[in-house]
Amino acid sequence: ATLTLARMGEGGLFDQLGGGFFRYSVDDYWMIPHFEKMLYDNGALLACYAQAAVATGDAAFARIAAETADWLLRDLQDAGGGFHSSWDADSDGHEGAYYVWQADEVSALLPDPAQHGVFAARFGLDREPNFEGRDWHLHGFRSVADVAAATSLEVETAHARIDTARATLLAARGRRRPPARDDKLLTSWNALAIRGLAQAARALDRDDLEAAATRALDRIRRDLWRDGRLLATARGGTAHLPAYLDDYAFLADAILELAQLRWRSDEAAFAAALLDVLLQHFE
Repeated sequence: ATLTLARMGEGGLFDQLGGGFFRYSVDDYWMIPHFEKMLYDNGALLACYAQAAVATGDAAFARIAAETADWLLRDLQDAGGGFHSSWDADSDGHEGAYYVWQADEVSALLPDPAQHGVFAARFGLDREPNFEGRDWHLHGFRSVADVAAATSLEVETAHARIDTARATLLAARGRRRPPARDDKLLTSWNALAIRGLAQAARALDRDDLEAAATRALDRIRRDLWRDGRLLATARGGTAHLPAYLDDYAFLADAILELAQLRWRSDEAAFAAALLDVLLQHFE
């Protein structure tokens, strides 16, 4: 399990600048993804990486969990606390345009050869283009430890240079036209995000993740719980469609995860009500 999680987090399947996972890879190397980012993938994977961080003590898993959580809060959570469903793959009519780079663009952003050199070695910019023969999508070709050894740097120094370069490129990417966002709220997918954030809040000792999970749960209780039944989706102030089995089961599970952070009797009563409906209507 940890080998799989490590390879997913090292490759182009993970957004190496902004955090979060793309939907799936289109090659044998987990290098080039289909560039859509889904809430359900990232909510579930956030929980996996938080669990791996606790089980192994590996800082890499904690970092990936943190960056995935940061992406959820930054790019998917709306003003009301709920989470949007996805970011599209395309921008400016071309798949991946928001995420890929040209060599001269990166060189201009990273003019210091010492910084550019370690970043390029880490993410493959010193190789042939890996996206459509002309652009580069960031993929962890070499570990930071290997890059540090090849350049006679301390690992911490290499990490610092790479992280500074990542921040520079992320800021530049933020000035591009972003992909469209699917802004509907789905109860089951929000439940997966709440569960993942609750587990990450414990693993990473981050109160902001607990607060974000609580806001999302409050949004579901306020807008998607009507007359003792859940609704499946909401958008633009309108909630509708009777909820499914996964909506009830995932949300009850999410509430139990939040209860392990802090106790709220009203949330426990809500979980019990959800499970009563589940047993009455779905068993």
